[in-house]
Amino acid sequence: MINIYTKRDARSLSHETLEEFRRIAVQRVLKGERHAAVAQSLQVNHKTVSKWMMLYKRDGKEALISRKASGPQSKLTEKQHKRLYKMITEKNPQQLQFDFALWSLPLIAELIERKFHVVLHKTTVSRILHGMGLTPQVPVRQAYRRNEKECQTWATKEFPEIVRQIRKKQAVLLFSDEAGVQENSPIGRTWAVRGQTPVVRASGKRTRVNVISAISPRGRLWFRCYNGTLTAKKYIEFLRCILQDIRGEIFLIIDSHPAHVAAATRQFITAHSKRLHVFYLPGYAPDLNPDEHVWAHLKRMFREDPLKKGEDFSESVELSMEQIKTNPDLVRKFFDLQSVQYVKKALSW
Repeated sequence: MINIYTKRDARSLSHETLEEFRRIAVQRVLKGERHAAVAQSLQVNHKTVSKWMMLYKRDGKEALISRKASGPQSKLTEKQHKRLYKMITEKNPQQLQFDFALWSLPLIAELIERKFHVVLHKTTVSRILHGMGLTPQVPVRQAYRRNEKECQTWATKEFPEIVRQIRKKQAVLLFSDEAGVQENSPIGRTWAVRGQTPVVRASGKRTRVNVISAISPRGRLWFRCYNGTLTAKKYIEFLRCILQDIRGEIFLIIDSHPAHVAAATRQFITAHSKRLHVFYLPGYAPDLNPDEHVWAHLKRMFREDPLKKGEDFSESVELSMEQIKTNPDLVRKFFDLQSVQYVKKALSW
């Protein structure tokens, strides 16, 4: 038979439940019930009820409110916290005479020891950083030749003006880019027995398939796979297919790839200037192009699901792109990423 009056440790209860138990116990004792009877019905020790009553008599109802423990006291002062936050968010380690370019827990622990003469374990450092709102993240690569002022002007002035023209002409907005996928690309992580490295058999070939695509904020995608270098001829063929598929005017955003700015390409754009309007992104700023994220997703698909024996790589890339193309919700999500939020802001979405 189960004993429903088995005592429990009040410390195991949630803050809300424990607070309610205290109020119930005090009310019942004040009405004349014995401590032991109240404790038995609440399944707590009678000494616990006595303690609650003592706190109530001393401090009143405020003593019954459940509060979270304050936790260990930080060894850094509030002023030191602010200095540490500023150093991490405004400088890289090399600017502070460290040999590395990225912040790590051991490096930040060393920084704290250097600046504040306080020795902290990396677990404590991690807790301090999370308390500041800092988290470990994969940094975005940016070229030294990137002009941040140009990027800011593009996002806040030039692109919003393009959007106004698009609305006026009821045109279609497209972003286009190209990338290559390698058959021997890195493989993602998988769970396995500790000390026993899992093996994924691969062909060992170095085959590469290049893809060019264009996406719209509405969730549509166009693509074409090709071998070798992207030439003006191949790019013009892609533009011709888009013009055949889309009615009305097209506003196309691209980078300054040699095939995009070749004389033959410019002649084609000029010949179709009534329907095709081309604009160029700032140099060395691929993250401003939402189509760039198509490649990150495509390559992740191959990292998570490597080729099987006898599987044709070119065909697999084609099928993977078709899979992305037939998922408009996924294509729209490429516009949700932080680096391209300026697009949705200009579109007022």
